[in-house]
Amino acid sequence: MQRRAATVYAVLFLVIAAGSYSLIGVAQEPGIDVQGETYAQNDTLTVNGYEYTVASVGDGEGTLTRVNQSARYTATWENNSTVQLDNSTYLVSIPNTSDPSQVTLRQQFNLSDNTTTVEQNGTEYVVVDDGQNKSLVPVDEYKRQQFGEPDTRQYSESQTFQFEGNQTTVTNVTADAATLAWNAPRTLETSLSDGGTVDLGPENNNQTFVAHFPEGQEGVVQLSQNVEAYQSQVDDIDHFNERIAGLWGVTILSGLTVVLLFGLAFLPNK
Repeated sequence: MQRRAATVYAVLFLVIAAGSYSLIGVAQEPGIDVQGETYAQNDTLTVNGYEYTVASVGDGEGTLTRVNQSARYTATWENNSTVQLDNSTYLVSIPNTSDPSQVTLRQQFNLSDNTTTVEQNGTEYVVVDDGQNKSLVPVDEYKRQQFGEPDTRQYSESQTFQFEGNQTTVTNVTADAATLAWNAPRTLETSLSDGGTVDLGPENNNQTFVAHFPEGQEGVVQLSQNVEAYQSQVDDIDHFNERIAGLWGVTILSGLTVVLLFGLAFLPNK
């Protein structure tokens, strides 16, 4: 009687396990289907006057680039520091006043590595050897003999000049440093991730897109403005996977129960 009852229950759980497993086999996971253009690497898109280029598309990620033709750059010239200008080195000098308005650049010349120098009474000299006699020449005088008079330049606040190929303006001068500013092109990058949102276009007139990397379509990304529809479909997929996980749980537990029932029912009698 005990074995007969165990067999009946085992068959019942076996039917449950088979039913759950069959449902898993026929169930189809929903996919993502939203409206939006697809783009491959090097494709371009324009959003409210801003042109973007698809710089890269990988496995669930990508990059958009945009060139800002008039990005603002700044640089700082600290007092008593050296800067490079027109392939020469200049020493920055700012007057020691409470409110300076001017910065002075004085060209610097470097001695060659094989030049010998000595210091006497606090003055540095270059040892000049003409083959017969040696003489000492003050370093500054020696540099003027070798390179000529150093170039000196002065720039005032609001003055504009050429710096690194750009029209540059001295925006501020303090006792510590001079600040420069100019406009030039700058490449900006926007990262894309599967399901992530990005704002494209001008800050005061941008549009929000969700990025989707379709399965089976390598090297492309879809950009959709229907963010809510995309998220709703993602929620449907999550719910589907939860139900499939539940069916697997029923299948496994039912199978274990069948094994346990048969094992206990057919234990040998003592």
